[in-house]
Amino acid sequence: MSFMSPLQNKYKIGNKEYKYNPSLLRMHYEEFTDMSDVDFIQSISRVLHFACFMSFVKNLSHIDTLSDQGIIHELVHLANENTRKYSNIKEIREKFEDLFADIPNKFDIDAKYPYISGQ
Repeated sequence: MSFMSPLQNKYKIGNKEYKYNPSLLRMHYEEFTDMSDVDFIQSISRVLHFACFMSFVKNLSHIDTLSDQGIIHELVHLANENTRKYSNIKEIREKFEDLFADIPNKFDIDAKYPYISGQ
């Protein structure tokens, strides 16, 4: 039997089970928001992974994530040297902080995505 801290919970997608750990997510959020712009860009794949997962957890709309001004779309522009020069990193980081500062203590996949769990 594995030990889970009180702030961890599990959820399933298909036949695979995952752990949700808000303490770890907060630690990553603080790490990313404390980084310099140069370090943020150097860590962009980790930042993107975090942003994708948090967008899923918070059930953010495709407008907030994938549109031309969506956070995922903007982070991809930062990842690409050819489009980075057209991006405003200060605005992107402010959007990142605004969208992901509030990390929920529990993730109830059944409430947010009932079609995944069959509810």
